Parts: sequence; structure tokens; C-alpha cells
Amino acid sequence: MKTGMELHKKRKIALKVLKIAVGSCMAVAIAQVLDLQYAASAGIVTLLSVQDTRRDTIQLAAERFFSFLLSVLLVFLCFRYIGKHDWVNYGIYIFLMVNVCYFFGWQNTISVNAVMGTHYLLTPDYSLNFAANELVLVFIGTGLALAMNWKMPSNLKVLRQDIRKVEDDIQQILRELACYLQGDLDGEHVWFDLDRLEESILQGLERAREHAHNTLSEDDYYYIEYMEMRLQQCALLQALRHRIWKINEMPSQAKIISDYVGYLIRYVHEKNIPNRQREELQQVFDQMKQQPLPKDREEFESRAILYHVLLDLEDFLLAKQRFTDRYISSRILKGEK
Repeated sequence: MKTGMELHKKRKIALKVLKIAVGSCMAVAIAQVLDLQYAASAGIVTLLSVQDTRRDTIQLAAERFFSFLLSVLLVFLCFRYIGKHDWVNYGIYIFLMVNVCYFFGWQNTISVNAVMGTHYLLTPDYSLNFAANELVLVFIGTGLALAMNWKMPSNLKVLRQDIRKVEDDIQQILRELACYLQGDLDGEHVWFDLDRLEESILQGLERAREHAHNTLSEDDYYYIEYMEMRLQQCALLQALRHRIWKINEMPSQAKIISDYVGYLIRYVHEKNIPNRQREELQQVFDQMKQQPLPKDREEFESRAILYHVLLDLEDFLLAKQRFTDRYISSRILKGEK
């Protein structure tokens, strides 16, 4: 699993490097064709504007435009009306510009605005034409960055594989928990597989977020919420694990819960709506209430832990219920995607 994730990251980095190189080269060429001053800066803008996802690139492009307008105003203020030494003016400009960018949350635009300030420092031209020259450089650089990131590779097939992998892992853990509750399996298997499940979910969540930020489709946030739901269920299984670990000797009632956990296995899939499983769980609660009272303190404590295990299982089902309630009309749950 780690190898596949590392390979995915390496491919993503290689693709980003290629986009930066091609986009920067094209930006400089376009700026030179338009006979702009400081044409090479267009390539720097592209380099600093290519982000990991299309959404991040679009957001940065918008921030870069608005911060540029504010920076031009600061340039006129600092270079024309404050001080007599250009280097002092530049320092005041950087101080004010950085503060403004941090105030608006535009930290990623600071470097380009600083470069623009050096252009005014080297060419003290405060005309509208020179401001337009700088604006066109920003437009070319950000425009090429947007073009490089406009078509992003789809992760949809990988996301579907992630979902199947997570569900298979959960089913395996439930099998192991059922066997452990009957005393047929050592607990170390459950502990190891739960840690591996959490890692798989976190990797799937990372890919789901990347996919949604590339497609810019609200529908694809489904995959983020699905992985977050499974992560919540994983946390509940981990809590359940810590509870049953405290039981020194399983009481006979553990078999009732073991049978129910075994029953749940077949329903761990994406499209299942757990109404029936919650009804069955309520019957297990009722069945546990009908059991004879504990004979000693140790059995009482063990039975109390088993009761909390049932509460964890109830929360496990509720997490899926809340998710399916949100997407009950979704074409994904209906099997159209």
C-alpha cells in the first residue's frame, strides 16, 4: 500500500515539475513576443502559481490579481510620496505589502508582489503604461498556470478501488473481532489490521480531497464524506478494541455479540442503508437484558464492557446511517456511478 501511494506522489510531483517547466517557458516567450519589460518575470509568476490542484490554482490566481491591485497602490504611495532613497522606499513597501497580504490571507502572493516592487525600484516609471506592463505579466503567468492545471488526471477509478479496499478491510476486522469474542483468535491480529485500516482510509481521504479539488464538482465531495465516515467508524472500532482488551475472561454472553458482529460483515458495503441492522441490534440489547445476573464482580465488569461494546456498534451503524441519509437520493448510492 505504501509503495502504491509513494508511486502516486512521485508521478504527481513529476507531472507538476513538467507543467512548471513548460508553462514558465511559454510565459516568457509570450511576454517577449508582446515586447513587455521584465518578460522573464512572467515565467516566475507561472512557476509560483502552478499548484497541486485546479481549485488551488484558480484561488491563487484570484488572490494574485487582487493583491496586485493593492500592491500598485502601495508602490505609488511608497515610491512617490515617502522618503528620498529608493532602497528605503522599497523597504517600506515590502513592510506594508507583507502586512496587507497576511491580513487578507494572501501569503502566497508576497513573492510576486516583491518582484514587482523591484521592477519599480529599477525602473522608476509610475505611468499607467508601466502598471499595465506589470499587470499583463501577472495575467500571462497566472493564465499559463491555469492552462497547465486545467486538465487534471482523474482519480475516480482509484477512489472506487480505495472504497473496495476499505470495505474489505473492515469486513476482515469484523471477522477477527467475532472470533476474538468467542476466544478463537489472538487479539494481535485485530490490532494490526485496525492500524492498517486507518492508514488506508487516510490515504483514500487524501486522494478524495485531491480529486474534488481538481473536478470542482460538488458531487465529488461524496468521496471525501465517505472516507470521513469510514474514519469515524475506524475510531469506533479502535475504542471497541480497547474495551474488549480489558476483559480477562469472556463471559458466555460474548457469543451473542460475536454472532451479531458476524451478521454485520455481509452488510459492510457502500450502498447499504443500515436500518435493518439497527433493528437487529436492538434485539441484541433486549436479549442481553434477559440474561441471568452476573455471579461475581469479575463477570459483572466483563458484562458491563460488553454493554459498552454494543453501544460502540450502535454508533458504528449511526455513522453510516447519517451518511446514507445525506446521500439517500444520490446517483452513487443508487448505483448509477
